[in-house]
Amino acid sequence: MQLKSKQEGDIEKIEKYTSFQLPNRFKIVGLVLFILSFISVPIISIYLENDKYQDLFERIALTGSVLGLLIISISKEKIEDELIAKIRMQSYNYAVIGTILFYLIIPFINYILFFSLSSGHKIEGSKDVAVLAVLLFMQIITFRKLKRAYNEE
Repeated sequence: MQLKSKQEGDIEKIEKYTSFQLPNRFKIVGLVLFILSFISVPIISIYLENDKYQDLFERIALTGSVLGLLIISISKEKIEDELIAKIRMQSYNYAVIGTILFYLIIPFINYILFFSLSSGHKIEGSKDVAVLAVLLFMQIITFRKLKRAYNEE
């Protein structure tokens, strides 16, 4: 009996985080934040050229644009049902797989292009590979924990 309640507690904790959604009206907030941040990146580059805070402001603008997309992504639809939940999970699945493949393949494409155009033979990958590794690690751990909890009920 105690084992079953621990499993239910694990499921509830994970579902609390995975089912979090903002109200539908936040889609507009996310869109405005994304547009303003996206537009501000070239403006910052032009007006703060050679300023010591240029990198900081560009990073803030880029972070704001990604945050805007995240807000749009986790905002509810006007009608939120099981089909929308399934479509949302499929889209996240495709997005994660596509992003990981992109980040793994793009350094080789850059190497081929730069190899054919210049004499430098250095391959440089993305600096965000650690983020992708954490993302996949969290997915695997969560999947195994949920699978174990649902199978033992």
